[in-house]
Amino acid sequence: MRTWKDRRVVLGVCGGIAAFKAVLLLRALQRGGASVRVVMTETATRFVGPLTFEALSESPVGLDGDFLGIGSGRAMHIEWAREADLILVAPCTATTLARIAHGMADNLLSAIVLASRCPVLLVPSMHTAMWEAHATRQNLQALDPERFHVMPPECGDLASGDRGPGRFPEAEDILQEAAFALGPRDLAGRILVVTAGPTREPMDPVRVLTNPSTGRMGIELARAALRRGAEVRLILGPTEVAPPRGLAKAPLQVHRVTTCREMLEATDACLQGADGLLMAAAPADQAPASVEPTKRRKEDLPDLLALSRTPDILATLAPRTRDKVVLAFAAETGDLISAGSEKRSRKGATLLFANRVGNGQGFGAVANGGWLIRPEGPPEEVLPLPKEDLADLLLDRVKEYLPAGATS
Repeated sequence: MRTWKDRRVVLGVCGGIAAFKAVLLLRALQRGGASVRVVMTETATRFVGPLTFEALSESPVGLDGDFLGIGSGRAMHIEWAREADLILVAPCTATTLARIAHGMADNLLSAIVLASRCPVLLVPSMHTAMWEAHATRQNLQALDPERFHVMPPECGDLASGDRGPGRFPEAEDILQEAAFALGPRDLAGRILVVTAGPTREPMDPVRVLTNPSTGRMGIELARAALRRGAEVRLILGPTEVAPPRGLAKAPLQVHRVTTCREMLEATDACLQGADGLLMAAAPADQAPASVEPTKRRKEDLPDLLALSRTPDILATLAPRTRDKVVLAFAAETGDLISAGSEKRSRKGATLLFANRVGNGQGFGAVANGGWLIRPEGPPEEVLPLPKEDLADLLLDRVKEYLPAGATS
């Protein structure tokens, strides 16, 4: 993910049962290209040994002894605070949250936070009773919302055997929230409608017409738009790929649909007030002409199946999208530029990304490349990129055509 390339992150690890999960978070940051320094509270070292983080980060771990002059004697809290692009405290205990909220600097981690000027993301993890306590609520309210970002814990089974909010989120979700905190939030104030996945057109209760779309491209577009500050309305067809988690300061609506007509209706409803439509879904072009209420026996299946055309979503919605930027997609096996240019004009799209499918390309592939066709100028060749990076590139182009009027 380009968000993390050459970024310097201070990962603060506090003393809680979720401390071991910070190891996975460290590896995820490194895979994204970030340079990570780890600082541990004294209690955290009782859950996970500093040597684990030192071996994985390939750099010394900051400990309270360093801050007190027992170790190297350097002003580590100033050096690390000055050089950090982001401070990520995960897990953040109730004690550390209180320290930070009240400007205390009695250990290395809280001193680094107090001396820093970069964004800070806190990922609280604690028992539900502690998370919901009045004192914790007051400490959260005391944080400067311009600098501090708080990712609410997940609800689920806790180490105590109880169930409720307090669980440490998944590393991928934390990275998404951290990327939002790091910025840029150049799509803040924008509302984008994104469609993703296939549709299924039923023939009877167990048989459908569909296609191999996984929905991954549309989901990555939604994820990238959230990360960059947009409000996202995601219309998602039947897929096993999980949609992104909404961010604390970037709302997400997910509308699940099955058929092409349901996708049309949901998209139409979501366009109200939107700035753009990113039509990454692969709705079926045809559906069985009739749907049987009960399953047909194999011997009763027709040799020829009567089909009818499904609604053309983009063409149908064209009168409502004239004041919006529209990104369409074309999955082709022939001449990408010719087919894509014709489809862009016919569909009334602002931009169209044409990509090749078949032989392991396109549907289901982790990477994708093709040609981006604009209203003016020559088509832009896009070399194969991971879909998460392709999503950012396409959003860069969409941003150029967004209508004026929203705060960016």
